[in-house]
Amino acid sequence: MKVSEQLLFTLLKASLHGKEMSAIKDVSDRDWEECFQLAQAQGVMALAWDGILKLSLQPPLELKLQWGVKVAVQERKHLRYCKAIQEISSFYKKHHIETMMLKGVGLSTLYPIPSHREGGDIDIYTFSGSESISDSEANQLADKLIEQQGQNIDVKKSPKHSVFYYKGIPVENHKVFTNIHSYKIASQVESMLRKQMNPQKTLLPTGEVLVPSPMFNTLFVFFHAVQHYGSGLSLHHLCDWAIIIKNYGLHFPEELTDKRLLRAAAALTTLCNHLLGTTIEIKEEKEFAYKMLNEMLHPKYYKRLLPHSKLKVIVYKIKRFIYNQRLKKSIFNHSPWKSLYISVVHHLLYPHKIFN
Repeated sequence: MKVSEQLLFTLLKASLHGKEMSAIKDVSDRDWEECFQLAQAQGVMALAWDGILKLSLQPPLELKLQWGVKVAVQERKHLRYCKAIQEISSFYKKHHIETMMLKGVGLSTLYPIPSHREGGDIDIYTFSGSESISDSEANQLADKLIEQQGQNIDVKKSPKHSVFYYKGIPVENHKVFTNIHSYKIASQVESMLRKQMNPQKTLLPTGEVLVPSPMFNTLFVFFHAVQHYGSGLSLHHLCDWAIIIKNYGLHFPEELTDKRLLRAAAALTTLCNHLLGTTIEIKEEKEFAYKMLNEMLHPKYYKRLLPHSKLKVIVYKIKRFIYNQRLKKSIFNHSPWKSLYISVVHHLLYPHKIFN
């Protein structure tokens, strides 16, 4: 790894464990700048800041000030999300609908400094809080209530969840927890998650909210992460996995016996043990682990800019599709033809995205 990458893992390790756990020497100003840029790109900028506060080694003053300002922005964003979640939950509760947080702010409570876990949207699952309606009816009613408030809600964009905006914040109201339309194994995982929900209260700065059980969180965070392998797996996902196994240990439902999934879990855990300071006893999957790490840090087909020629864009996307299917095949025993069908349908529904 480059010095900047080693530095970032040193910071993240210190952040997750609240103390300096390893030292790194001979860091230049350029290494610090690259580390900062990488931390931003990987969604762990605020977590890395916590590591800076634990290390004797420090970045240049100008960069440190810039970093600190961005962390303050992240903290305000987190509080805004907490308030939004509290308000949404309270609104639904008046209509006998319960709201359970998925990942995001709910998961952030496991981190040493919750507000430094970055996120893009609010994921919720709404279900019945009364014997008069079923969970499915409550979930559909939740969408209708948002529409009645004059909010635009998209129920067709994804079979997995509806989407609406609350005070400018994107909210996904999940119908299912996994991409059951994409992977055969997802239906089995979905069934396991349903059994393991066991909603329980956790405390945010704005009050109590519901979060799923530790077993649910472990399986859900893992499956969510590996679904991104080949389409955006990042250190943000790896840190979530590290904080899960640090707090809960590595425990899956007994029904999870799929060898490819368990191999992927071992690979992610291997990376956390090697790079993020966790100490989970497991049969290591070093080769697969570092293939995953290379895809996180140096994704082959996820460039910032696509080719200018439309023909080259199409060729680029075809090559990317084939490459990503090979990656996903190492975790999911799924048909690439089904993925191709889903991709074609998506582009027909949203043709403006073909060249984006």
